[in-house]
Formats: sequence, C-alpha cells, structure tokens
Amino acid sequence: MFDQNNTPNPHTTQGATGISAPNPTEAHLPAGEGKAGSGQPDFMSLLREALTQPGRVSECYHLFHRYSLSNALWVAGQLWARGEALAPIASFNRWRELGRVVKKGSKALMMSMPVTVTVKAKTDATLEGDAQDGSKGKASHTLFIARRNWFALHQTEPLEGAEPHDLEAKAPAAWNPAHALAALGITREDFQSSDGNCQGYALPESRRVAVSPLAVEPIKTLCHELAHCLLHSEQGRIEDGPELTRSLAEVEAESVAYLCCAVLNCGNLEASRGYIQHWMQDASAEQVTEKHARRIIGAADKILKAGRAAPTEADA
Repeated sequence: MFDQNNTPNPHTTQGATGISAPNPTEAHLPAGEGKAGSGQPDFMSLLREALTQPGRVSECYHLFHRYSLSNALWVAGQLWARGEALAPIASFNRWRELGRVVKKGSKALMMSMPVTVTVKAKTDATLEGDAQDGSKGKASHTLFIARRNWFALHQTEPLEGAEPHDLEAKAPAAWNPAHALAALGITREDFQSSDGNCQGYALPESRRVAVSPLAVEPIKTLCHELAHCLLHSEQGRIEDGPELTRSLAEVEAESVAYLCCAVLNCGNLEASRGYIQHWMQDASAEQVTEKHARRIIGAADKILKAGRAAPTEADA
C-alpha cells in the first residue's frame, strides 16, 4: 500500500542505510549479472543501487480520485445488492482516459456530489453583510446531489489497441508467474478493492496475494506481494525478532521486487527506487542493515528460482 499524503524524496544519502556504497572502480555489468562467468546475479550491488540511486514515485498511485467514506460505503452497498465484488470506480470519461470503455447496458453507480449554487440575498441584514465582503448581494451554498455517473472496473473493457496489463502478457519469457505461485505455495485471488490506486495486496498469514487488473507494473507488483508473504507472515516476524515497522516491511518487499525485475530486465526500476526511498523517509523506520539485506536477497532468489522451475507432474 502507498500513502500519497507523504511527499517522497527521490534522493537518499548513501551512508544512512547501513549498507556501504558501491565501489566506484567496480565494473557495472548488465542488470542482475554478477562477476563474469559466475552465472549468479550480483544482488548486493543491485540492492545498493536501489537504496542510493535517485528514484521517482510512479504516477500510478494518483490515477483515481479518493472518494469520501460515505460515498465509498454507498457504492459498496450498491455492488453488494447486485451481487458484484468491490472494484475500483470512475466516471465514463475517466475510464476512457485510462484506456477502457464502459460495456453497453451497464447500470451506473450512484454517489453524491457537491454543487455550488449562488442566489441573491433577500434581507437587509444579508445585503449589508454581503456588501462588506464584496459579494454584492449574493450568497453561495453547497448542495449535495445524487448522480449516477460512475462505473466499476468489471463494467468496463479495454479499448481496442490498448496496452494489456495482465500478468501473462507482461511476464518475461524466462520467468513464469504461475510456476512461481505453485512452487512457493501461494494462492493468487481475484482483486477485490475499491481503491484504484492500490496496485495489489497480500495476506501473508493465509499466503494469498492479489494483483489489480489495472496494475501498471503487474510483474513487479506480484513480486512485491510475494515478498510480503515470504518475509512478513507472523512466523517471519517471530524469526526476525522485534516486530517489523510498516515502513521497513515496505522497504524490504519493494527491494525484493526491485532485485527480481532488475534480473529479469523488466519493470520501471526508477519508479521502484522512488517507492523504496519514499518509505525510507519515515523517521520510525529502522535502518536497513546487513541482516535485512540477507532477508531481501534470500527472498528475491527464492522467487526467481520458483518462477524458472518447470511445474512438477503433481502441479500439472
């Protein structure tokens, strides 16, 4: 999850992470490659890069309007009455801007929207007050009117020629998402959230993940949620000793996703660095130490190997 109320700083001082900066004389090999001939990814160099090189938070966390709690509950009730799942919502025109079109025959959802109405003042007292504030005998009122202007994600479909966002279409040839899920014993469920800015979520204790059909980087998002399941279940927290802070958990999960995408040569690495460094700004987050680095590297290696492994006969 992402907190858009905090303004991310794309720059982080190298000495603040507890992991030394990269050696300037060290040759920078192609993404994910270790020393020549080793055949192993240079995870530590990639992790240093993620923590120290400039990044920029993706705009995908600001694509959808955040509706009031009352409107969100109203929409949830309408979807429940129809027997439909929670899903991101937007207006007809906004869906078109996002590369989707509302299906024919879809019934719009209702929400209340503010409308400002300006009326002439009627009493002498009102006129006197209006003259003082320069409104010249006019008064403005905000009314809330119910309108049917919104549609849920499942009421839409991609525009012809729009870029696909599904995992299978975005997956690199060398890594199979279905194989990774099966090998790790993690279940992928349908995305059920009304927050269109949420790219995905994880339920570590039950080993379940979901990736939004609208996720801009679905492979990176899947790796991020898989990392939460591997590192942040109750058992994982016990093994790590003190309970992890939310900020540090996000740093770990996105660092795992960064390593995976760098090795697989996919995803927007600059945006991933921006996400990591955003969460590192939180004063309550612990420094990323060598111990955390080992956890991150171990999870990334496990996810990469799981996706490259062929399914067994039992899985087929």
